[in-house]
Amino acid sequence: MTRRAARPPGAHRWRIPRWAVVRWALVMAAAVVVAVPLAALLGLPPLLPVVLAGLGVAAVRPLAGMTYVLVVLMAPLGLWMIHVDELMSHTFGGREYALSLSSSVVAVSLMCRALIRRPPSRQQLAWAVPAVLIFGVWVLIGVANHGLAQTAAGARITVLPVVLLLVFAGLPVRDLHRLLTVTAWLVIGNGVAAVVEYALGPARLVAFGFQEGRAVRLIGDTFRASGLTEVNAELGLLAGAFLLGYAALFLVRTLRPRHVVWHVAAGAAVVCLALSTSRSGALLLAGGLVAAVVLNRGGDQAARRRARLLGIGVVVLVVGGFAAVGATDSDSLFERFTVWGRLIAHGAPWYGLGVGGVGAATYSRAADSPQVFVDNYFVSVVLQFGYLVAAVVAGLVVWGLFRLWRRTRDRPHYVVYVAALSGLVCGALMIEVWEYGDAMACLALFLAYSARRPEELPGPDAGAERPAMSPPGPARAWDPALEETVRLQPGSAAETVVMNRPTVDDTVILLNPGPTVDRNARERHYR
Repeated sequence: MTRRAARPPGAHRWRIPRWAVVRWALVMAAAVVVAVPLAALLGLPPLLPVVLAGLGVAAVRPLAGMTYVLVVLMAPLGLWMIHVDELMSHTFGGREYALSLSSSVVAVSLMCRALIRRPPSRQQLAWAVPAVLIFGVWVLIGVANHGLAQTAAGARITVLPVVLLLVFAGLPVRDLHRLLTVTAWLVIGNGVAAVVEYALGPARLVAFGFQEGRAVRLIGDTFRASGLTEVNAELGLLAGAFLLGYAALFLVRTLRPRHVVWHVAAGAAVVCLALSTSRSGALLLAGGLVAAVVLNRGGDQAARRRARLLGIGVVVLVVGGFAAVGATDSDSLFERFTVWGRLIAHGAPWYGLGVGGVGAATYSRAADSPQVFVDNYFVSVVLQFGYLVAAVVAGLVVWGLFRLWRRTRDRPHYVVYVAALSGLVCGALMIEVWEYGDAMACLALFLAYSARRPEELPGPDAGAERPAMSPPGPARAWDPALEETVRLQPGSAAETVVMNRPTVDDTVILLNPGPTVDRNARERHYR
């Protein structure tokens, strides 16, 4: 009798929902139907109950919720095209930030769910509690300097990558696979949109209603496509992050991508990176991949040679794409050096301006201070948290890279961590990469995926039935007296020697290749 092997995590089968789930779904649907006319009678937007019900489901269902978050982060311009942001704004009283804020609320709710289901260890709490306390001190400094609203915007932007990483770390491998596939489709959509925008040109895009200076950007004579994101920098960083995670997985034998959609998305990411002309995204990709290839101690010599060829090929491909679209000037790069020097000299006191003092928070609608253009996250950390915290952050980055480098020999998947951390460091030298939610969500997703054990990852033959092995029988007794037993069998066509091994059934039969002599011939010889 054979037993069916357990279904691996990657094999899925349609199942009928449990009656409890069906019952709650029917109750919720009935409540929404009743709440819609009631909201209209009370003077509220009729779609408010429907939107709240959808957000409630997303806030408790990780797969649905993180899909919503990824779509909001990676395709905001696409949602604007189909008027989803306008719908959300109208539903919540004309607040234009309702769409992005709702995605953050869903992510925080899922983080709380993950922490309740999988509480952190004592060692993790020993790191998290001091970090939260230090962050709280600089939140108070920010409130004192530029008000509560701008500080809250800066805190949300700063904490969002950590929230996303905690949510992804608590998901099973099946959901991580699905979310990576969703991300791949979003990258493909961005690539198609970038090609269409490049073909139409900036003049026609402005005529269609695209905002000049954000979705439509011209630096010199070079048009920078934005795809389905709001600005070209978001598209470039998203493409660089996806390519970095995709290439880093190839450095680990048990994590190599096997999905066709992921391969197509990698090609679309190359197109996005070239058409966005984002040097920051290219630096994130090249720096992370080169560091992963150089610092990787796992695998044999042939595997490391293939990794070096892969890194060289990706860098050459990115440089060729930039040269093809004419994005080889360096004027904006030298302008940033001037800005950084001026900000460090006169931008903030030694203890910093507090959370939200510079960067994306100064561009928000709730900002009370003038906009501060930085484009270097290390400079941003100095201006917000002061020189002491910036030195601690730099020391932690160096220490983390050293620890990860030492462990890549015993744990090959750590090379993905090396690639992500090195890419963040290189990208942060040219832009506030931490404040771009789409790129950080992509990197966090790849980190959580690679953190799983290799045997948890479904292979190409996932779901196949394996032949059952018969259970081993009882151990047989070994008689030492049989070890040296030799028995001759005369009268046969050949002399057979049977030598018994430590177990009775294991025998070695040796055939004598010499000539055979029958019994009559032997008796005549003796006479």
